[in-house]
Amino acid sequence: MARDIHDTLAQGFTGVIVQMEAAEEALLEEDPEHAVRHVRRARDIARESLGEARRSVHALRPQALDKAGFAEALRNVIQNTTAGTSLRTDFHLDGEPRHLPANVEECLLRIGQEALSNALKHAHPTEFQARLAFDSNAVRLELYDNGKGFMVDGVNDGGIGLLGMKERAEQIGATLNISSEPGAGTKITAISPYQSAAG
Repeated sequence: MARDIHDTLAQGFTGVIVQMEAAEEALLEEDPEHAVRHVRRARDIARESLGEARRSVHALRPQALDKAGFAEALRNVIQNTTAGTSLRTDFHLDGEPRHLPANVEECLLRIGQEALSNALKHAHPTEFQARLAFDSNAVRLELYDNGKGFMVDGVNDGGIGLLGMKERAEQIGATLNISSEPGAGTKITAISPYQSAAG
């Protein structure tokens, strides 16, 4: 339950904060038109997050996955969260998208959201890249930011974000690798072998 609340409310609030900070910056630069756009985006993210919170309570899958396929949902989450900010984002899709079980899609989407949320909250990067690859025997999600990085061994195990990513990977039998060091950014790779039912 704590993980689901974190994955909905905390990440949603991060998106709202990013947009409100951008609105504040636009106002300081006397650009009310851009400020209004950022406020509207913040409102949209807040509404979507509220819907997500309600769905989590009812144990339903993420709203983004109800609206689009997995690849498109991931792309939309990245674009909507960072729209109008100075963060440059890049999304690559490799291979032919395959049907994945709902729990695999949900867990990989949440891992992607958490990586982006952590980057925005802690790393302050200028670039965030996501690559979703449908290989011959597994789906692979690679997430990279060029932010300030951290000592992986020194991270507090009590942090819900990284712990939640690890738990979600374990839930679907995926491997999760977190590679980072101070000043060198962070790369997170989740690899989930296809289940026979998904073929």
